[in-house]
Amino acid sequence: MAIRQRPTAGATRTQAVKPREPVNWKSRLRNISTVLVLLLLIFGTVYINNDDTLPILHVTVEGELINTEKQALIEAVTPYVTGSFLDVNVAGIRQAGEALPWVAQIQVRRVWPDTLHLMVSEHQAIARWNEDGLVNTRGQVFYPDSGKMPEGLIQLFGPEGGSELMSRQLVTIQQSVDKLGLRVKSLTMDERRSWQIQFTDDMQLQLGRAASEQRLARFIRVFEGPLASYRDQIKIVDMRYTNGLAVVWKNGKQPDFNGIV
Repeated sequence: MAIRQRPTAGATRTQAVKPREPVNWKSRLRNISTVLVLLLLIFGTVYINNDDTLPILHVTVEGELINTEKQALIEAVTPYVTGSFLDVNVAGIRQAGEALPWVAQIQVRRVWPDTLHLMVSEHQAIARWNEDGLVNTRGQVFYPDSGKMPEGLIQLFGPEGGSELMSRQLVTIQQSVDKLGLRVKSLTMDERRSWQIQFTDDMQLQLGRAASEQRLARFIRVFEGPLASYRDQIKIVDMRYTNGLAVVWKNGKQPDFNGIV
């Protein structure tokens, strides 16, 4: 007969202990290094962008300035020379400088560690615009200070927004009449795009609105022929006719003839 032996009271069950996994020090050091680099970048960015760090101490100007005083330009941009070398208000500096009457464009360059270098170009005026404006080589209107209007420029009279068109037309007209020895003194375009030219000898040419280029070409053909001999006596040549022209003579200088010129 088998006898079952009972377990002794108070006996404990032994639990197996797992061995510890080795510490991956390389991975931990990599993580710590990454955190430190991030912290350095954050603190470095805050430090560099602080207004007291790398302040702008000098402003230099490059460019052929004829109608703009260098000191006036520096004074205009100075209120915007704030912040550090890296976050200075470049757009504000450019806008303030280009607000001066003769300044066409400013490029701003940072020169380490404390200088802003301004590369400045001025407007090149090719004509006067209406009463108090000027037109530059791109057909843009700008307004100089009173008393600083250049002498000897061609006068353009036209509606707002017409300066580019009139500048192109001026070049075309002057090139066309060069061979006649005529120089444009003023060019007028009204709201209906009707054109009128006054030359330096005070002769006027009316081209009207329609087919102005063809009318100019017809005037040149006629002026190269029989009309040329009456040049000093002509006040107005009106080309606003389909197949002809009309001439208004200067007072007391009408030629003694009957017929068609």
